[in-house]
Amino acid sequence: MLDGTYSPGVSAVDVDGDGWEDLTFGNDLYGIDLYLKSETGFVETPVDLGLSPGDCTPRSVVWADMDNDADQDLFLTCRIGQNRIYRNLGGLVMEDITDSSGIAVDPGRKGYGLSIADINLDGHLDLFIANYVSAVPLVPNEFYLGDGEGHFTETEWGLPQDLITPSHQGHFMDINDDDRLDLYVINDKDFLNEFYIGTDSGFVDMGMETGLDVVTDAMGTAWIDEDLDGLREVYITGLDEAFFMKDTGNLSFVDVAPEYGLPPEPTTGWAVIGADFDNDGDEDLFVNSADYIHYQYPLPSWYTAQPNKWFDNNSGTGWTDRSGELPVDAQFAEIYVMALADWNQDGAIDLAALPLGTEALLLEGEPQSGHWLEVLPRGTVSNRDGIGTKVIAYTTDEDGTVISRVRQASCGEGMLQQNSRWLHFGLGATDVIDSLEVRWPMGLHEMHHAVAVDQRLTLTEGEVPVLDCSTAEGYDPVACGCPADLDSSGLVASEDMLLLLSFLGCYGDCAGDINLDGLVASQDILLFLSQFGTYCME
Repeated sequence: MLDGTYSPGVSAVDVDGDGWEDLTFGNDLYGIDLYLKSETGFVETPVDLGLSPGDCTPRSVVWADMDNDADQDLFLTCRIGQNRIYRNLGGLVMEDITDSSGIAVDPGRKGYGLSIADINLDGHLDLFIANYVSAVPLVPNEFYLGDGEGHFTETEWGLPQDLITPSHQGHFMDINDDDRLDLYVINDKDFLNEFYIGTDSGFVDMGMETGLDVVTDAMGTAWIDEDLDGLREVYITGLDEAFFMKDTGNLSFVDVAPEYGLPPEPTTGWAVIGADFDNDGDEDLFVNSADYIHYQYPLPSWYTAQPNKWFDNNSGTGWTDRSGELPVDAQFAEIYVMALADWNQDGAIDLAALPLGTEALLLEGEPQSGHWLEVLPRGTVSNRDGIGTKVIAYTTDEDGTVISRVRQASCGEGMLQQNSRWLHFGLGATDVIDSLEVRWPMGLHEMHHAVAVDQRLTLTEGEVPVLDCSTAEGYDPVACGCPADLDSSGLVASEDMLLLLSFLGCYGDCAGDINLDGLVASQDILLFLSQFGTYCME
């Protein structure tokens, strides 16, 4: 793993299907170094990819089940050498299918970031490859539609084939909440970043219209909802400056980094992780800030490392620099790529990186007092990995305000990273989730009600019973969105008010606790009155 150049890709997904998140690092000599996790720790596990030194200098290292057979297949992009695709025949016996896969095998393409998702909603995974072109021959980024059998067909899909940019990474996510995946591409060397809205027939360039076409020698991104208003922000690292782009409404983004003082340091940023590290309910930022851009080890004696930065979100009102609380090795490690997981399954986010010229850096998060939930989407009609699935957790604040926290499963994002497929929610003092909405890529929407916190929950597409809320047999007040119907009659009326008053002041498991906060109080009465007179069986 010590190759003397800056760190290749890092993956933090479960490779062998045993329920524990594994770690995979790119290796310039043999393609990858794989460490399988068990209850007792990580074990280095050899995987024969048939590579000789020089065949592939890997950048992205991404696992995905391209044929929905429950085995994780492997994708490598190569800075030197041709990109590679391996089919997992079972038990990590890997078959190189690159030549028959349909992807370009030109070793001069200099592949960097790989992003995988089902873009045309046929149940099969598609590929976006960001090419870092900086010399002749110049080639554009690549987009391929997959057939679910290991074959990929290159297509334009609205992406310009005449745009030659040094691209680091793409990221698929649904920004405008229309259940179609959009694409953000970050570019180096003072080229505009690109933003494309997804439609039924292809992507539409909206970079200039949204304000997301910023220029900063971009290296990494993290998309979060800083203030829980339902709109997304994106933190963009760069060699010269960082941007924190906030959606002010209708996909109109402005940079708010200066007003927050983000970041006074570092000015040289690489990978960035957005997650709720302290489980207080707000997403935070961890910025890698390696500054020695000659990528050589050992570092020269005159060099002083910039510190990596941990910014704690103050409920959407500002940021606190908590970098000084990090271990010294983590503060000053030269990190270019980092991935997140919860490999010890304690509800706290862990981080893995391969700093320049040293062994892997593993940071285990310390459990905090806040509650949490981690969910794993498992597709049946949609792609098996659940890539593209959007999960929304609805909770009720102390003042009765309903808060929604959105997470979406991605595969290849940030900066040459593959984060865990487990979607992590920090919840603060909330001790129960009112409802969990699951929006699957192929269009199925499911609701889970009264979800317990502090657990890992696998969600399988199609397993939620379909309720017929128009009949007495299929009607359930909570599941049908009518929690004020305390007597389950189908009508919120005076009988329910009498029941509510009889439980007033009750602590714990009480029938009148409509907002599920553990106490029957005035907030439950307000929620009841908002539903009074509602006929629920319709």
